[in-house]
Amino acid sequence: LSLDCRDTAGQERFRTITTAYYRGAMGIMLVYDITNEKSFDNIKNWIRNIEEHASSDVERMILGNKCDMNEKRQVSKEKGEKLAIDYGIKFLETSAKSSINVEEAFFTLARDIMTKLNRKMNDNSSTGAGGPVKITENRSKKSSFFRCTLL
Repeated sequence: LSLDCRDTAGQERFRTITTAYYRGAMGIMLVYDITNEKSFDNIKNWIRNIEEHASSDVERMILGNKCDMNEKRQVSKEKGEKLAIDYGIKFLETSAKSSINVEEAFFTLARDIMTKLNRKMNDNSSTGAGGPVKITENRSKKSSFFRCTLL
């Protein structure tokens, strides 16, 4: 399994491209900057866009990034957790710079997607669909599990 990741950095100029990505997405990570309250406030807008354009069963996760910069924090962890609970979405605080919870976030989202796929396959098993899909963690430093594209 490889994950094809698209990062639009939340920029307005990518909004039309982003809505096209929603249609085929199986999982979406909504990332805000814990040192920037405006980026947190935009999460609700992105969730609204997902609800409008993505599949109804798309897996979602909210990530509060830059948790290594606690001294500049504008958004409390509790506030991020509450938003995630309100929408029924998983939540993690991460630091891309310090590699805190980054792998955890990707593996969690991938596992949730695979669980949903397995459930669908099992539901369709009476119609002759294939067997369950399994995800394994390849932690080898020589091979990359994720293929990501920065737009």
